Amino acid sequence: MLVKKMIRYIEGERLLRRGDRVLVAVSGGPDSLCLLHLLRTLKAPYGLSLIVAHLDHRIRPESRQEAEKVRRIAASWGLPFEGAAVDLPAYRVGRKLSSQEASRIVRYRFLLQAAKKYGAGKIALGHHRDDLAETVLFNLLRGTGPDGLAGILPRRSLGPVELIRPLLGITREEIEGYCREYELEPILDSSNLETVYTRNRIRLELIPHLEKNYNPRLRRSLADLAVLAAADRAYFDQAVQNRYERTVRRKRGKLLLDCAALAALPAALRGRVAYRALSEYIPAKQIGRRQVEQLLSLAEGQGPARQIFLPAGIRARRSYGCLILSPAAPAEKRSPAPRPLQVPGRTAVPGEMLAVQASLCRPGELSWPPASRQAYLDYDSLPGPLQLRTRWPGARFYPQGAPGSKKLKDFMIDQKVPLHLRERLPLVAAGCKVIWVAGKRIAHPYRVTDRTRLVLVLELQHLNKAEEEKR
Repeated sequence: MLVKKMIRYIEGERLLRRGDRVLVAVSGGPDSLCLLHLLRTLKAPYGLSLIVAHLDHRIRPESRQEAEKVRRIAASWGLPFEGAAVDLPAYRVGRKLSSQEASRIVRYRFLLQAAKKYGAGKIALGHHRDDLAETVLFNLLRGTGPDGLAGILPRRSLGPVELIRPLLGITREEIEGYCREYELEPILDSSNLETVYTRNRIRLELIPHLEKNYNPRLRRSLADLAVLAAADRAYFDQAVQNRYERTVRRKRGKLLLDCAALAALPAALRGRVAYRALSEYIPAKQIGRRQVEQLLSLAEGQGPARQIFLPAGIRARRSYGCLILSPAAPAEKRSPAPRPLQVPGRTAVPGEMLAVQASLCRPGELSWPPASRQAYLDYDSLPGPLQLRTRWPGARFYPQGAPGSKKLKDFMIDQKVPLHLRERLPLVAAGCKVIWVAGKRIAHPYRVTDRTRLVLVLELQHLNKAEEEKR
């Protein structure tokens, strides 16, 4: 019975605990509908609280009807429903993103907001074993390291919540059979049959070809490989954690690696330690095998000193037995004085090709969710005149959705803001209160609520060269 198989997987991977509040992402397709139905059967035994979440991407004409169908299913099963819509095509074009990347960004942003609204600690997604196999093959085709062979992980952190995938041990065929057995009527997304997308071609063309001509159990083999790779990845992550602090030390905003200690590590750990050191300064998407090899080559080099320049304005240099990572050009000038924020109006960010545009509107005029460079604030709750400034010693911040305030420095570290950008990141503040860390998060006390009457909309904008010259 499928429910027993899922329970074994859930307990083996420790995905659920008694009393968990779980937001279930439901598109209405076979996978997510099966997931919701199965979790509903576990609601009483596990004492679960379930919330159904559906995001309408407005890609296909029938998407509104599909959203309504999911809402009706949630109502008929006695479950709370949280729905939203976003114009994905416009969002994608405006930010020059691929359809898949834009979809991922808006989907996870919506799910995080919904989870916070309902106090859910976990978000359940409908990925299954065939998805796992397809991801491993996709990663192999585009080029991957050992960690990429793990494909999709059963659980991972997403900010303050945990993503779980209870169906990862179940096949697509089993899911479709379950839907037929319980007379579920899933929505069939026609875009899943379009071979313009690489993943669809892998699923519809490549895997059937390989199964027919090479290995009829290919999907099972790839999924088994992913399980083994995930176990290795977890082991190496722990090993790196144990060795990392012995290999590196921090001094005045710089990261220092002991070249001898790095060279003494096994090759498998050496590259991972180098990657982790780079990730303290550089976004993960900008770190590849080339950057790791450059850093290791520098550490192993001969001569008293040498240096290389890396993405995100980072410099690595070797000084005798030490490898030093730091911003290429540390800002030594004093932080600019705070500027009054024009409301409504546009205020230039001192020393940057940026400005903050401020406007006022009613809650009903908002387009949800806000873009990554936007902030929606309850205007009447703001504590005083707003200023545009950079961080100051001892600054604290209460991020939206967090249980309380923390050092602004710690928040920036959590958000993986590169060290050389932390002094330049624009802040909107009122006195000593940080209201918005531009492009990152608003302060919790000033969020828009059901009681909000007037909304302050802030947007971080790039200036063109002509605008910069007029400043």
